[in-house]
Amino acid sequence: MKKGLSILSVLTLIFFVSSPVKAQDVKLTSATGVNFAFPMGDMSNVYNFGWGVYGDVDYNFNKFLTARLDIGWNQFSGDDITDELGLTEEVKETVWEFTGGLRAKVSFVYAEFRGGYFTGVESWGYVPAVGLRFGKLDIQGNITIAGDNQWGGVRIAYYWGH
Repeated sequence: MKKGLSILSVLTLIFFVSSPVKAQDVKLTSATGVNFAFPMGDMSNVYNFGWGVYGDVDYNFNKFLTARLDIGWNQFSGDDITDELGLTEEVKETVWEFTGGLRAKVSFVYAEFRGGYFTGVESWGYVPAVGLRFGKLDIQGNITIAGDNQWGGVRIAYYWGH
């Protein structure tokens, strides 16, 4: 019950942050997305897979350059650990992401760089990304580097409004 309420709280927060933002000349846009994460390096020794939800707010300077703010929640899981007494512990890590950066677009292709803080791993980090934007659909590949923790990700997002 407690786990269900925390996931519901996260989804509500993400939806609130990324709910449709209306502005003249479509300067401000917002999106909601889901992320699939694949731990890399030392992190892959502990965790197998991750998933998360994101809320994005973009400020479009022009048709080529955009400022981005992301709030994301990721849940990583690994194989259960059994100690000497035979007790099993579930291996999980929750990481909140608070990042901002710039996106450069050429047609429907873009490159992006964000930096910010990642809870759970308690580290500042950065996220280089590339993606494709087709109307309201955004598909992104990214690599998160937060201290000694790294993971690759595939994010699919839907842009609200224009």
